Amino acid sequence: MKVFLTGLTGYIGYQLGLKLAQQGIKVHGLVRDINSKRVPVHQNIRIFEGDICDYESVKKGVSGCQFTFHMAALTNLKCKDVKKYYCSNVTGTKNVMEASLIEGVEKLVYTSTLSVYGRSINGVHITEDQPRVGSFNNDYELTKCISEELVQDYVKKGLHCVVLNITRVFGPGLKTQFNGVNKVIEKLINGKILIVPNRLNKRANYVFIDDVVHAHINAAKYGRMGERYIIGGINADYQELFDNIKKVSEKQTRIVSIDYNLMKFGIISIELASKLIRNEPQINLKILESLFTDKPASSRKAINELKYNITPLKRGLSKTIEHLKSS
Repeated sequence: MKVFLTGLTGYIGYQLGLKLAQQGIKVHGLVRDINSKRVPVHQNIRIFEGDICDYESVKKGVSGCQFTFHMAALTNLKCKDVKKYYCSNVTGTKNVMEASLIEGVEKLVYTSTLSVYGRSINGVHITEDQPRVGSFNNDYELTKCISEELVQDYVKKGLHCVVLNITRVFGPGLKTQFNGVNKVIEKLINGKILIVPNRLNKRANYVFIDDVVHAHINAAKYGRMGERYIIGGINADYQELFDNIKKVSEKQTRIVSIDYNLMKFGIISIELASKLIRNEPQINLKILESLFTDKPASSRKAINELKYNITPLKRGLSKTIEHLKSS
């Protein structure tokens, strides 16, 4: 069996590519830089140099494959150019869909995000049936929503597509710029003080990376055509998350919370100063608002239909902390 995989050099894609290869599956991985240290090495992984925004390179990678895993996307919330988001997340998705349809791929698994649903309504867990509420927080959410609509268009054309909406991922793996949960864990186990906004009661859903990888493999086996599945783990507010990290790591890092509006003012000031010195700040208002919005979620549908299993939070944190300490 052969599968086409985009996003092979990403945090989740790297793990999925290796897992498939270790199971004896031939993986066609599309990467922009074939010399990147993030390219997994395995005899069953064949590298194709190209970009999802280039249809011809996508078509070459898909050729001869029975399944497609489309994971590549622009996720950098610091990016201010909507055209870059659209090219990667919409045009790129269209190229992958079109090539998969023409090549007769049996099933395509599209990796999306829980953020397309927006915030939780009155604290109720987000499910696949929840309508979008509120405006889009950023261009990433907007273009991922457009991409999901595009997926449904290709379902109507006969392409068997399954959408996975992933929550906040953590766990051992590549150290990427945008894996925020791992960064928080690392700060708590290595630092003495962590400064955060005073909205520690905001809840979100945290999923262990091994569960996400298994969900993709099971989605290719059991996912129903045109269906969306929330792939999540444990719901917790920030205080619960921090307490669990401190307990598992046996570290007593001090948590200092400051007024949320004061932090917003500080970020605005930093953004203005950054424009003058032409230096990109580590955080902006879009990132702050995305992080401190209630997003608890339910993976009941994935559990029932994809034979999905959830790793307990403490077990996942233990493996993550062990990995971060060793690396």
